[in-house]
Amino acid sequence: MITLIGRNNVGKSTLFNILTNRKLSLVNNYAGFTSDYICGYIKINNITTMVVDTGGIYNTNNINSLEYKITQQSISLLQYTTVILFIVDGAVEITSDDIYIAKIVKSLKKEVIIVVNKIDIVNNNVVVDKFYSLGISSILCKISAINRDIQQLISLLALIFNKYKNKLITHINTNNDINKIRIFIFGQPNVGKSTLVNKLLNKYRVLVSNESGTTRNNITSNVIYNNCNYEITDSIGVNKNNFFFRNKKYLNITNITKIIFNYIKYTNVILFIICLIDKKISHYDLSLIKLIVKKNVPIIIIINKCDIYYNNLKEIKFNVINQLNFVKFIKIVFISALYDQKFGNLFNLINKINELKNLKFKTKYINNILYNAVEKYPPIYKNKLVKLKYAYISNYNPIIINIHGTRTFYLKKSYKRYLINYFQRTLNIFGSPIYIRIINNK
Repeated sequence: MITLIGRNNVGKSTLFNILTNRKLSLVNNYAGFTSDYICGYIKINNITTMVVDTGGIYNTNNINSLEYKITQQSISLLQYTTVILFIVDGAVEITSDDIYIAKIVKSLKKEVIIVVNKIDIVNNNVVVDKFYSLGISSILCKISAINRDIQQLISLLALIFNKYKNKLITHINTNNDINKIRIFIFGQPNVGKSTLVNKLLNKYRVLVSNESGTTRNNITSNVIYNNCNYEITDSIGVNKNNFFFRNKKYLNITNITKIIFNYIKYTNVILFIICLIDKKISHYDLSLIKLIVKKNVPIIIIINKCDIYYNNLKEIKFNVINQLNFVKFIKIVFISALYDQKFGNLFNLINKINELKNLKFKTKYINNILYNAVEKYPPIYKNKLVKLKYAYISNYNPIIINIHGTRTFYLKKSYKRYLINYFQRTLNIFGSPIYIRIINNK
């Protein structure tokens, strides 16, 4: 494993994206943007190994601060690594954080490369050589990540790969990826997404803080529960105006939304986490739910922090169900991610929703449901019957039911909603919508 470390804003994430050839880590000019570590893979000389981007390391003793948590998480990863890429900023003087990191690195018996970034700003060997004063007996490598000028680093890594071939080889089992159930945790900042992820993984993988916007990258982890493989992604929190994180810094909401919905394409189930405002779902959360439903991705709505409303839970459930009346097919779960201990029922619900994609229904069965629905409430317009003759499923993802008949242009929207709800209940389809297409036969 290769681990990138360094203080904040030295270009670790930019270099990580170049090495992995993927934009896995968000890059930003704001100092200390990366919080949780991100994993990817690099292949050199037919050897594939894991590469890890870490949050910036801070020289702080304030155990309650987010900086301390980021630092401890980054340092803890070094014991598992084979090669350390210590990234420094060649455009500025050595800082106290650089010296602090150097002390940590010197105490470890690891292969270390001091990577001097931003040499495009100061292309001067004398300026670069000052980093030898950090006292690490290691290789000094000059790069410009912003210009993708990292050939010297690639050559050094190729030599190290050959030297540590047995330690670096990572077996990537792509067959398991086919059977994975991909879960995407989505919602506004500070609603408890990361807390829930840690509970589902049964370990402290994602940093948790009271500060809004602690998670600044989509973090993906794997877990096995009851012999099922799950890939769980904790997403960046989004709110109405823009993406907010510490020190009142902002990002373009359009870019964040685009990144999130790129993940949604490959997701099996979305867990949409909501923290109620005045015992109700906010209008923005409702609009996000409508947006997700249009993407035809199965969704479970999770009302978190229910411990706050323990005495008013009956009222809360009534309000929430009433507000979500427009998406009756969606399952709603009321939890406290912080205090609840067992999430087996949630995994079971995820499995049931995921299994729905494999269902197939015979046309005869679909027609019987239509006949029963019509018999129960016949569609009548001006004392004349709108005849619905037969139905069949034309698409399964999402489910689209074609219904043929005569005088169907007189069919009211309310009756179409009745048919959708009737099919939804009878077929026991939940998590994703059913669409009905009415076709008029002359």
